[in-house]
Amino acid sequence: MKTYYFNTLMFLASFFILSCSSNDDTPEETLIFEIGQEYQGGIIFYLDDTSEHGLIAYPNDLADAPWGCFHQPDPVPPTVPIAQNDGIGFGLQNTLAILEYCDELDIAARLAYDLSGNDYDDWYLPSIDELALIYEHRDLIGGFPDLNNIPDEDGFYVYASSSEGWGTNDGDGGFLYLNYQVYDFSNTPVFPDNRNLFTSKGSDAKVRPIRSF
Repeated sequence: MKTYYFNTLMFLASFFILSCSSNDDTPEETLIFEIGQEYQGGIIFYLDDTSEHGLIAYPNDLADAPWGCFHQPDPVPPTVPIAQNDGIGFGLQNTLAILEYCDELDIAARLAYDLSGNDYDDWYLPSIDELALIYEHRDLIGGFPDLNNIPDEDGFYVYASSSEGWGTNDGDGGFLYLNYQVYDFSNTPVFPDNRNLFTSKGSDAKVRPIRSF
């Protein structure tokens, strides 16, 4: 009888230990992300192939600002490309390149990079392809004006990207890099089949920062 009782106790103790060990080994719950989800200071607008990492858009625009570097190195217009990456995942690299080259204060890249908002301070200016994704998911992101209620003459809304434009021939065998890429969010775009526009680096555009996670 005592042997049976002892074996029963041993069995229960072993079960308890195994149960605790099993609970300790249980992996943490995997977060499920989706486009349009509010997360880490903004709204998710892109997920990579793993669906565990992506890009977040700040929920509001900052002040309008130019790309900058139009007259640098002063007083000669820029003849060297600075940040021509267009693709997804290049916004931060572009932004850092702009800030390293340009010492102007109120430019789009600096406004985005200096932002400390919604408990995060690692925001940057999106590349043109990242900006196109923001446009694609603008209704989920929010914070954009209702262009249907804005007169056409006041409804031209372009957003600054960190992607520089391509060089134009300077007539002496070299190239000048005087423009950058913006994305047209207007209700009636300048070119209906192509919202990706090029404008002078001295021209203002709206600034919508992003960050990665």
